[in-house]
Amino acid sequence: MSNRKVGALISALITLVIFVGIPYMLPDYLEPETMEMAAEYGFDLPSLFNQMMIIGAVTAGLTLIKGFVDETSGIFLLVAIAQNVSTLAFTVVLLGAGNVMNLGLTSFTINQGGVVSQITMDLRVFIYLTFLTVGLKVVQVYLEWNETRKAAAPPGRIPA
Repeated sequence: MSNRKVGALISALITLVIFVGIPYMLPDYLEPETMEMAAEYGFDLPSLFNQMMIIGAVTAGLTLIKGFVDETSGIFLLVAIAQNVSTLAFTVVLLGAGNVMNLGLTSFTINQGGVVSQITMDLRVFIYLTFLTVGLKVVQVYLEWNETRKAAAPPGRIPA
């Protein structure tokens, strides 16, 4: 087995442990009061954990596929782009506090002792920066893939 395939296996395993295993087990380790308090404030922790697990499983699968396909194939390019999109999705979910439609604008209502407080976190600038970063990364992935494809072509033949 090549180093690239072993690296893909290890990376996929680490991704699964961090982004699937930990969010799966975390609710068991959190105090019930913490989960109740988060729900009371409008913060859906179970939904956030589920979304993180889904994105983590997809990312691990994409990492595994990317490690086993030829670097000059179109599948490699599509998987590399999909990995960048999954990074974007993870950022949107995390900064949106589990609600993708918020796009980084999250509000919480806290009602304690008859006092109602509204907390709004506007993290949209980070979402915009992530969109820009992922867009530039997709361009970089395409250019690197194109160079690899040209370098792998037989001498005297220019790939289409």
